[in-house]
Amino acid sequence: MLNKTLEFLRIVDAHPSDEKVRKRKESGQELLLQVDSDAGMLMEFAQGVIAGFGSAPFTQESKSVASLIKSIKSRDETLPLDLKENNVELQALAGITLGELLTHQPKNVPTDSAVLAALCFRSALSLRPVVSEKHLRAMLDTLLEASDVDLRVAAKLRRKESTAALQKLEVLKKTEPPADPWDVLLPTVKRAIFEANNQAVIDREELETLWWMFASYSELESKPLAELTAFNAAFCAGIELAERALLPPVPSTVGMVQRAVVTGRKATALAPISLQDAAKSWTKVMIEALSPSDGSNDEYISRYPSIFPISWACHRLRPTGEEPVTLGKEFVKATGIHVDAVQSPSDWGSQTFREKIIQRTLAES
Repeated sequence: MLNKTLEFLRIVDAHPSDEKVRKRKESGQELLLQVDSDAGMLMEFAQGVIAGFGSAPFTQESKSVASLIKSIKSRDETLPLDLKENNVELQALAGITLGELLTHQPKNVPTDSAVLAALCFRSALSLRPVVSEKHLRAMLDTLLEASDVDLRVAAKLRRKESTAALQKLEVLKKTEPPADPWDVLLPTVKRAIFEANNQAVIDREELETLWWMFASYSELESKPLAELTAFNAAFCAGIELAERALLPPVPSTVGMVQRAVVTGRKATALAPISLQDAAKSWTKVMIEALSPSDGSNDEYISRYPSIFPISWACHRLRPTGEEPVTLGKEFVKATGIHVDAVQSPSDWGSQTFREKIIQRTLAES
């Protein structure tokens, strides 16, 4: 989002010079190549944009911090080296870089890295309190809007029906010698099989989600959703639907989580609840489902609490088995979400869904 460099720089400098804007554009272009090929750095950038680089998990030696400082210093020697002094400068440049990743799409097809960045911003900003500083709020709103566009486009393309290869197979003609017929036939058959299998996967997603909705049964808790509390039903629904959805999910999938929660419940049962109160009913099965002990995503969950707030809480509680569950000040400091802030059970379930989708995206990539 190099065209927004001036606006993004206003989080640190209300009136940046033309020279500074030009130099940060160059740095953003340079860093774009790095985040596009490194999921770890991409997520560090996202965490820094959302929560700043001035606190954990960042240190002066962090890979993303070093890359950001190096890119700026190569063009602007006046940048201070201390994170306490340059934190917001790095936040602005990380936002410029990820904004460009989200919007600079060859052939209007979001890259895998752009989709991952979009998933991170949607997960981190859906329940986080709106920031008061107007320039930072504008930057985050712009990134979130671009994220939603990418997710809609990528989901639509993933589920687009195509019969081009099958049609080509139908009109395939016999070749005359001396050409080897396998040179013509084999690639065409392979493409047709891939196309047919891809369509079967799309159809299977629809069937599995519809049957899951119809059954209204939690496989995690081995109970009908109606027998669980509204929050527990939302938590389980978010995970179970995320495991069935194609990546990336269509926006309407979140509505399916909400529908699964509200169906058959009275309005009084759907009252907003704080995460602290809701977490008191978490079971070991639920905690393990969102933060599996043998999961390959443990490091991501522990390092990026702004992106994985509920997963981070489960990750911290998993080894302790603490009862009753207490999230406390550590959770607030790490995630930016207050434990006593209330949301509807459906909103908590939707957040669980978003976090599980990112975990799947990382694992499958």
